[in-house]
Amino acid sequence: MLILAAFPPELAPFSDSYRNGALTVGIGLVAAAHATASLVAALHPTSVLLVGSCGVYPAPRDQRTARPRPAIGSVVVAENVVLVDSAAVRGDAALPEPMNARAEVDRSTIARFAEQGCVPAIVASTLGITTSDSLAHALAERSGADVENLEAFAVAEACAAAGIPCTVVLGITNVVGSEGRGQWRQNHVEVAMRVAHVVERVLGRAP
Repeated sequence: MLILAAFPPELAPFSDSYRNGALTVGIGLVAAAHATASLVAALHPTSVLLVGSCGVYPAPRDQRTARPRPAIGSVVVAENVVLVDSAAVRGDAALPEPMNARAEVDRSTIARFAEQGCVPAIVASTLGITTSDSLAHALAERSGADVENLEAFAVAEACAAAGIPCTVVLGITNVVGSEGRGQWRQNHVEVAMRVAHVVERVLGRAP
């Protein structure tokens, strides 16, 4: 298994046996797509695990039909990963029909992580961090996603193209919107530790 993360602080809490087999792919869709494709081609892993942080979308305005949102500090495992564009959500752009906007994840690992307290979630990937409260609501409502992360779609799509199973495990550091970046700075170190502990419990040995 190859463990990937956007940048070094997300790997720092792992024990040496795990961290020595882990690499970073950079921040954002473009960097993560390029790095993941290159690493997969060079290293030929049997599977890939992306770890990192994410923001949880605000609770839906209509609570009657929505499932509960996980709290800051929770760890989620992706059951679906979708590509979301804010301009398309506003009606100012459109994703062409041949363009894939949903990436496959390894569904066989979801139950193992759920047994260790991870919450199955739909992960949305955007080009930039969403800093508007109204846009955060719109993205969640249009996409059906629970959380937002910049790299998940790129990593999962690169793995799918290579025929390699991909699992995405993320810790929630903030609520997506105007307060998100400050909350991320406050919580990302502790949340990274929680992600590492969950991953090591599930894997049980060095990858």
